[in-house]
Amino acid sequence: RARLARTHFRSGAVHAAPASSGVAGGQKTIDDLGGPSFLTTLNWLFVKGFLPKMQQMQVEQRKIYGPLWKSKYGPLTVVNVASADLIEQVLRQEGRHPVRTDMPHWRRYRELRNQAHGPLTEMGAKWLRIRSILNPRMLKPKHVSSYASTINQVVTDFIQRVLWLGAQAGGGVMVHDVAGELYKFAFEGICSVLFENRMGCLNEEVPEETQKFIFSVGEMFRLSPLVVLFPKYMWPYLPFWKQFVQAWDYLFKVAEELVHKKMEEIQNKVDLQQSVEGAYLTHLLLSEKMSVTEILGSITELLLAGVDTTSNTISWSLYQLAQNPDVQERLYQEVSAVCPGDQLPNSDHIAQMPYLKAVIRETLRLYPVVPGNARVTVDNEIMVGDYLFPKQTLFHLCHYCVSHDESVFLNSHAFQPERWLRGTEEKSKQHPFGSVPFGFGVRACLGRRVAELEMYLLLSRLIRRFEVRPDPAGTEVKPITRTLLCPAKPINLQFLDRGAGQT
Repeated sequence: RARLARTHFRSGAVHAAPASSGVAGGQKTIDDLGGPSFLTTLNWLFVKGFLPKMQQMQVEQRKIYGPLWKSKYGPLTVVNVASADLIEQVLRQEGRHPVRTDMPHWRRYRELRNQAHGPLTEMGAKWLRIRSILNPRMLKPKHVSSYASTINQVVTDFIQRVLWLGAQAGGGVMVHDVAGELYKFAFEGICSVLFENRMGCLNEEVPEETQKFIFSVGEMFRLSPLVVLFPKYMWPYLPFWKQFVQAWDYLFKVAEELVHKKMEEIQNKVDLQQSVEGAYLTHLLLSEKMSVTEILGSITELLLAGVDTTSNTISWSLYQLAQNPDVQERLYQEVSAVCPGDQLPNSDHIAQMPYLKAVIRETLRLYPVVPGNARVTVDNEIMVGDYLFPKQTLFHLCHYCVSHDESVFLNSHAFQPERWLRGTEEKSKQHPFGSVPFGFGVRACLGRRVAELEMYLLLSRLIRRFEVRPDPAGTEVKPITRTLLCPAKPINLQFLDRGAGQT
């Protein structure tokens, strides 16, 4: 405890913890932290109207309570952390088996239906085992780069869909609800990688099953924060618990159908004594390191995590590029120089596009996919700031608040990708925990590399093919929180085809 209390992670310097009121010996504890009561939190959410904009509630409450405060959220006591230094301290003390939160509502569904936990819901040594099996094909560059041709096929289909949508809308340029269209792209892309299977999301007529899957993901994320407001014993009696369970039922149904379809394909090849080759799911099934039930639990969660992340980020990127034509032109020049004509980009090309990566990085700073992340201290009591917290403390890391903090990012509300370029003064001064969109450490986002590859390939090809302009109606789109950060209204954009003669 003494060692933790005296280590300052940001500078590496050593400081004695200041004395205070708290427990014997003057140490501050969670009891000394200020913050709103449960009734006050309900007032913020439902009377002041912050339920759909909980990311902004972080900003407003930090002004009142400072960078560290506690709040009651239903049966939970949450310690909110809203400074880059303090977030770093929490994450650097997370132990061997870090826990985001026990995800009680997600875990309860799996118990109800006897489904296995996956990388988002499993904990402890069991979680570490799953991650060690799933990691290589998701995070190793040589495996991830092999998905480029598969993703490029989906990008080609999406470009054709953009052209078709523009023609349908009249004038040949307007695409309505870009986020909705990109959701279909992301679902198609992640299914192509995970299941080695095309779902028809980018057809002129999208299959009903796919539309229902997209709706179910949205419902599950929308209802999640409502369910956890109530204690577990009340869940079966809540009117929206049934909807929550139905949403999960459909997600597992779709994943189960895809897993069994792949198993049949493999078995048919074995029966015919043909060699069995494939990517992600084939590898998991053939390795026999996980049971089919475990594979289903993991694949469902990977599928879930791989759709909103990509679609929302590219939606916001295109929205900002339309608002900032100078940034868009610079990106176009870079992409055209590295990958001219109709040449398809691959991982090697992407490595030569630092501005493309900076555009995505800046988008993720302004619109972090998860506006607030959670950590539960499992192994030890830890020191954060001047406070000593016991084991099992639930921390809420306020990423949105920190990434919009003027003391961390100058002109924090401006879209400035150049702040991420190496060699710039701002980049050299940046706090490494000012924006951590994919998390940190062993519990960092499993699908990060695949999501980045999808976003780089899609955005580079879209900007090379189209000039993107704002909605002529001049509609401003702000974010809302639906567990994840989403556009509050449809993003409508104009896509002007640059590509006379391009395929």
